[in-house]
Amino acid sequence: MKLLSLITLCAITSAHEITQLKVPLYADPRRPAVLSCHFQMEDQKLHSVKWYRDMNEIFRYNPSQKPPIRLFNVTDIMVQGGECQADSCMVKVMPPPVATRAAYTCEVSTEGPKFQIARQTKHMTVVAMPDLDPVIIGAPKVLKPGEQIFLNCTSDYSLPPSDINWYIDNELQKPEQWQRTELSAIQPGGLRRSWRVLRVRVPPTASGALRVRCEAILLVEPPVVRDTIAIITVHSRTQLSKYVSNNRGVNCVKLGVSSVILVAITWTFTQISRFTSL
Repeated sequence: MKLLSLITLCAITSAHEITQLKVPLYADPRRPAVLSCHFQMEDQKLHSVKWYRDMNEIFRYNPSQKPPIRLFNVTDIMVQGGECQADSCMVKVMPPPVATRAAYTCEVSTEGPKFQIARQTKHMTVVAMPDLDPVIIGAPKVLKPGEQIFLNCTSDYSLPPSDINWYIDNELQKPEQWQRTELSAIQPGGLRRSWRVLRVRVPPTASGALRVRCEAILLVEPPVVRDTIAIITVHSRTQLSKYVSNNRGVNCVKLGVSSVILVAITWTFTQISRFTSL
């Protein structure tokens, strides 16, 4: 008898539920974010649907009241509107121009006498993704051993601003004391560019190619990474002198062959002339 009562209670408790909660993982502060909550009531009657940002109520739908929808603006967020059906409620919010992460909760309750509540929560992070890969400035195509250059990497506008990492041949380059990530002035929506300088010293015995990579990373959860690569060829003086010597050698060989051919032609002409005079 107790087991039967427990099964009946569980069936009643699960009679209404939230079937789908849609909250964007990321929200751009330049445009509104749309949140939606889908539910089924079974044989229960809907009392209200409420949306919360963290602990603050931002939206309420109560079909028995006039008007049925009420909006509640809280600090740093504006609720632009909402729409509800028999099995769903949608709300549109304008994220704040600050890189924040907040919990959004949909709460669906039934009429009395049970007043049952179903609740689900998802998190949304305010972030503006960069539209472009970072740009490396100052990278020559060819370097000589022992040379030193300065490279600059600039990220695209984003929120939060990107952190810049440099890699040479997949090895992370630790910043020098004077090197740090610089930020541009704040743009609409709180977006900023960032950049960082790298000093590259080519070892005296180096040769081959240097693979320089700039990584712009947004420190959100999960992180967002965009990068770009520059390939710099290093020509050693030894290789260059060998190349010049080899070219000279080839020229000498070509000159020697030409000389032999000229001598042979001159000798043949002389012999023919002597034969004719006889």
